[in-house]
Amino acid sequence: MLQSIRGNRDRLRLTFLVVLGTCLFGCATVPDTTVVGDAVLPEYKVGSHRVEEPIDLYIEPRIRSLRRNVTPHSEDKAFNAIPVIVGPVLETALLRVTQQHFSQATPVNAPDGRPTLSYKLLDYRPIVSVVPGFFSTRLNVSARLALQVSIHAASGEQLFSTTAIGTSHVSDMEIAAGDGLKDGPRLLEVATRDAITDALYNISSIFGNRSGEINDDVQASATDPGMPVETMDDVVMHLRTWREAESEN
Repeated sequence: MLQSIRGNRDRLRLTFLVVLGTCLFGCATVPDTTVVGDAVLPEYKVGSHRVEEPIDLYIEPRIRSLRRNVTPHSEDKAFNAIPVIVGPVLETALLRVTQQHFSQATPVNAPDGRPTLSYKLLDYRPIVSVVPGFFSTRLNVSARLALQVSIHAASGEQLFSTTAIGTSHVSDMEIAAGDGLKDGPRLLEVATRDAITDALYNISSIFGNRSGEINDDVQASATDPGMPVETMDDVVMHLRTWREAESEN
């Protein structure tokens, strides 16, 4: 009888220790859902005038719904995945950066026989690397975003297409109990947001009205209301010139 009571007491003690260990270490591995915040819009390449011809803006639905479960990795340990929601902020950022350059851009659900600027998702690749130490843990977090940017005529003919890429890397070392991932969601959010901003600068550079790349009338229209405004033909001419210059570098 006494041996049975002691056995039950030992089992209860073991159960308590297991539960305590789970709370101290297992609970630390449960990640928060990372919702990416607003990206910074570029300004330095935005001219004082915009394209005034109407154009449809088509943002691929995969962009709107973009999310990933990012699994941190190290050499000798597995971690729970961190959910990250990217789509809403990326869609908003693309709409806003487009409106900086096209004054009459109208969002549409699908191309519909009008001049159309399209954004399609090519790649979103977030990586969380964990480097454990004796008293601290280093988190290295990177993100890469690639978007196809294209313009089609009303006939459906593709007039221009290129790839806008944004990359970012952040790291942090801290003294942390358990698996040291408590800052993982925050760093993942920062890296993704910075990668979006980098891609926006790339897009703004593509559409930027830089001196000497489009005709004098278009440049003058920024300050002289009597001069012709920039047309889609001007835009396509500029983009093709830009692509040729980029390919030579």
